[in-house]
Amino acid sequence: MLPGGGKLGLGGILLIVVISLVTKQNPLALLGALEGGGTTAGVEAPINDPAEEREILFVSSVLDSTQQLWSRLLPSLGGNYRDAKLVVFRDRTSSACGAAQSATGPFYCPGDEKVYID
Repeated sequence: MLPGGGKLGLGGILLIVVISLVTKQNPLALLGALEGGGTTAGVEAPINDPAEEREILFVSSVLDSTQQLWSRLLPSLGGNYRDAKLVVFRDRTSSACGAAQSATGPFYCPGDEKVYID
């Protein structure tokens, strides 16, 4: 969610990537600024590596597609789906579920409703 309750879809993610290329800033830092977040003490920000942008876009689009599917299916089964946010990190990070390292692997933390991928 963005300030004011807006959602950032695939188009928004692409816009963030384009802005990051033009300004030579980390796209995840820009996303954090939009969400009102920032870096947490002891958390290493991902390195701004243009070679990784394709992978980040791929992971983002897979998550976006998955969330669209569950948002359509769960109401017909009597449930609701809440969108998760994507956090791509390098080496280590912290979440509402505690500290995570690369060895943890991809995980979802229900405490902050985020998907973490190294």
